[in-house]
Amino acid sequence: MECPSCQAVFARKALKQVRKGKHGVETQCPKCEQWLMFEPKMMMTKNVGLAILLIFSVANFFLDNSDYRLVCSFLGLAGACIAFYGVFKSKLVPAKE
Repeated sequence: MECPSCQAVFARKALKQVRKGKHGVETQCPKCEQWLMFEPKMMMTKNVGLAILLIFSVANFFLDNSDYRLVCSFLGLAGACIAFYGVFKSKLVPAKE
């Protein structure tokens, strides 16, 4: 991970200080002690993808028609891909006080 303030590169395990902020979980850079958060749009993308995955996975459990089950499986896979995109493309930004 890279701090946007000091451009220091550190591992995720180095993040020790965590707090609940207005826009979600915030963490403190171990080098410059700037409070950081993940981009809100990417976190929303991740949450939408997880919701799509959950909804269509549960719906797939209750369906008997194999055609609908196949559609629900593909939509669940699409939700998982959206969630992964939100996780892997998100960057740290300075947290607003």
